[in-house]
Amino acid sequence: MSWFKRSGKKDSAPPSAAPQADASPAAPASAGNPVETTAGDLETLKSLAERKPPDALADLFLVMEEHLNELELEDIRALVATLRQPPPLVERLSSGLDDPEELREAILSSPTLSADVLRVVNSAAFALNSPISSIEHAVAYLGTTMVRGLVLQSAVGQVMAFETDVQKAAYMRIWRSSYVASAAAQAYARALNVEHPSVHATRALLVNIGDLALISARPELSVIYAPKTDLLGRVEAQQEEIMANSAVLSSLLVRQWSLPDDLCDSLRHSLTPLTWAPEGNERSADKQREDLVVYLACRIGDAVAYGGLKDVADFDLLAQESADFFYLPDYLRRLELGGLLQVMADRSHGRRVQQIIDTFGG
Repeated sequence: MSWFKRSGKKDSAPPSAAPQADASPAAPASAGNPVETTAGDLETLKSLAERKPPDALADLFLVMEEHLNELELEDIRALVATLRQPPPLVERLSSGLDDPEELREAILSSPTLSADVLRVVNSAAFALNSPISSIEHAVAYLGTTMVRGLVLQSAVGQVMAFETDVQKAAYMRIWRSSYVASAAAQAYARALNVEHPSVHATRALLVNIGDLALISARPELSVIYAPKTDLLGRVEAQQEEIMANSAVLSSLLVRQWSLPDDLCDSLRHSLTPLTWAPEGNERSADKQREDLVVYLACRIGDAVAYGGLKDVADFDLLAQESADFFYLPDYLRRLELGGLLQVMADRSHGRRVQQIIDTFGG
């Protein structure tokens, strides 16, 4: 639909793995003081922030729920309404569940999900040397982030259908991105001394829930999740086909499932760092930081799932030419988060992310 494009300056601003429990992460650079931006990185961020946006990015109008007329919104709600209500456990998982014992008890409250998690963990995908026979063993061996993801994947599988080969390939690509993003978000949040890193991990894990809903309801759109595709291209295709995007679908879906309002707000704004220039972003600085950490983590996940990244240490944010990363240097500079560049280069922070990459492949 042509009205989703605006020529000229963009103005869509606001109207087998070794056991490694998540409870024992590498310590931040200094307690209470996240790593600071180096002078060299700051200069590079300033230089990159002065670039002109590529035409494809400048022309894209990011559709939000409030931009849809009643008929369009009714169509999107109808798409979301085709999905059944997930198990009650999903609501608990969406709030974090950091403690391994609480996570174990929550999973055991659903025998179906418990059995499904053990089935997946003992499948060829994990290539374990010895079988995992209990949820407690799974949490201790794989960590809370991975197990939360497995439970959510199982729960989603109960309410969505993926039947064609193209659908299934897209489904696995989307989940692979989500797992990596969740681990990255948790690592970055810890490095920034965020009080509850698992909240960021859960948000990153669920960002793609709208994409899964889309390919479940519209199997023919699975082709837009092919290897080497970028986020900008997928958003353009989504808006052309359904007059909305995955962020709109995600926020409507979690609202339908009665998940927390802060999760809905985060997913609703999950695409804003793609198209909203920092100077036009009216969200509070704290909200922008939360959005940015999750967005950056999701781009790492995409680099693995769509771009074939094998080693997280090979990822250089400042060298990325894709429009998906265009506004990130300016956000990092303005929000004083340039220290994340050092965090990303530190193998101790990327260890858990690399484990997941090694487990699921690029």
